[in-house]
Amino acid sequence: MLALRAMRVHDILALGASVLLSWAAAPGPAAAHGSAQAVSAPPPPVAAAAPGLAAEAVLAAVRQATARYLDIEKARADGYVQISGMEANHGVHFMNVNAQMFSAAAGLFSAGRVLASAPMLIYVPTRDGRWQLAAAEYALPSSRLDTNPFPGAAWSEHEASCHYRDYRELPAPAPASCPKVHPVSGAPFVLFHPKLAIVHVWAWYPNPRGVYADQNPYLAPYGGAGAPEHHHGAIRSGPEIAYSEFNHRSSGVFLLVIAAVAFWQARGPRRRAWSAASAALWIAFGVYLFVRSDPEAWPWGPLGLRESLGDTEVLQHKLLTLIPIAIGLAEALYGGGGVRRRPSLWLVSALALVGGVGLFLHFHEGRLHLDWIYAQHAAMGLAGLAAGAALLLSRRAGPGSRLHLLWPTVLVLMSVVLLFYTE
Repeated sequence: MLALRAMRVHDILALGASVLLSWAAAPGPAAAHGSAQAVSAPPPPVAAAAPGLAAEAVLAAVRQATARYLDIEKARADGYVQISGMEANHGVHFMNVNAQMFSAAAGLFSAGRVLASAPMLIYVPTRDGRWQLAAAEYALPSSRLDTNPFPGAAWSEHEASCHYRDYRELPAPAPASCPKVHPVSGAPFVLFHPKLAIVHVWAWYPNPRGVYADQNPYLAPYGGAGAPEHHHGAIRSGPEIAYSEFNHRSSGVFLLVIAAVAFWQARGPRRRAWSAASAALWIAFGVYLFVRSDPEAWPWGPLGLRESLGDTEVLQHKLLTLIPIAIGLAEALYGGGGVRRRPSLWLVSALALVGGVGLFLHFHEGRLHLDWIYAQHAAMGLAGLAAGAALLLSRRAGPGSRLHLLWPTVLVLMSVVLLFYTE
């Protein structure tokens, strides 16, 4: 029913938090650190550390929280995905989508973010083919500078940048200013991110510049300078997978809120004004998906409208995202008195059925892949078909019938698929 794809985007540097906290409808970031500059203003509340907590205490807390990730396989099992190549004096960055979302939620309801859920880990490859954990990293939009939870830490600011499939980047003021492909490597554009405030905690690797330093000269022998470790001819990179998972799971949260409202509405007759509130959620959800589904495409990315719609996959996404918008508009017409009879039972059921079929026919690269990604989209398609059937059944049910609860129940099932989406 909903346009939820394995999106070709990537999210480097913990920008799940910035997506939810600064501009929820904008594509997320990907960032190397070579262009970071010192921030003169106080840094953002990144960790739930007590005021005046000593650097030694922060270091101990980070070490305790990340000790299990000395084994990189445990980090991968917990959802950390490689999102950069070996960057000079920085290392290789791994991002955790779940930590991103948890940090974003914590930032909405508390004074800071928890040390126990580092959104980013930094590793360096060893000569024997293993990975050495070096640091944890935190990032927030530079606009959210506040009190400093890391005493003595000098935060850095990473400039707004265009990012490409092979982990290269170029500075730019806006996504529309990004080249469609990297001028040197020819790798396709995958993401733009705004300015970020970042801080490192070198908990597992000595750093002569200090625990919170932006760069670590002891990593110089490992090389780097942003050298890509992913061939640009490949279909998808680690950062794209990470952001796809974040996008699906954040959509699951959005849909869960809508389901909660639908449950409340199904429990008894409500005034039309409440339909307007429901409509606003559906329209916002559709716009969120429309903008985020293809960050390289119109209206956000460097591709124009004609180029974007000329891509069959992009066209599929844009058409599917119109479904929740149409549901919202139908509810708005009813809530505002534009129509006398509630249109959602017939119209929404039809849209749900169309969306469900669309998800079964939603193939990437122009052909069917019987893989885990398709299986999850097929599950969403089944949920869409079930939602349409549930609405048709509820139309026949009398007041107070439990059949009215089928529709929000199906929405919850779809949100669960999204919340646990993996690639």
